[in-house]
Amino acid sequence: MILAAGAGRRFGQARNKLLTAVRGKPLVQHAIDAAAASHAMGCTVVTGANRADMLACVELRRCCAVENAFWQEGIAASIRTGLACHRDDDACIFLVGDQPFVQSTDIDRLIAAFMHDRNAIVALRAAQVWGTPVLFPRRDFAALSRLRGDCGAKRYAAPQKKRLRFVTAANEDAFADVDSRADAQTLNS
Repeated sequence: MILAAGAGRRFGQARNKLLTAVRGKPLVQHAIDAAAASHAMGCTVVTGANRADMLACVELRRCCAVENAFWQEGIAASIRTGLACHRDDDACIFLVGDQPFVQSTDIDRLIAAFMHDRNAIVALRAAQVWGTPVLFPRRDFAALSRLRGDCGAKRYAAPQKKRLRFVTAANEDAFADVDSRADAQTLNS
């Protein structure tokens, strides 16, 4: 599940930051390409702000797009929207649309770790940093669906230390994200 519904207000432009060209394609396309090339059984892009523009600018590959009508609430509304589409899945992986260095290999490593421990919450880690993408087993879907506002899934996962597992990112820059035009310029240089 690619969380791509926000307006990217901190980016400082009228256009959604996820449509900004990074290394020759819209920023969110990097996440779509990684998810579509992975071994994940399904792929969903959760849209919201600027939905029509986004769908006109990206190639969904094998992903489907769903609309988060409540995107202004924050990321929790996108999590709920996406989970509603995947409620019968064994697990769900959350990705964000502004991390262009996450690769399909990273997603496949999450899946492989889950196959060895189907109770685990599995997160990507590079050095001492961990975060999205994160895989959650179905047993966590109800609790994740109760999140509200701009509270992401990491806040839910962090206190569950006994169940939390990590896989190493294929690229040490996996957590480099784009929050400003300067970030985009740096990634394009």
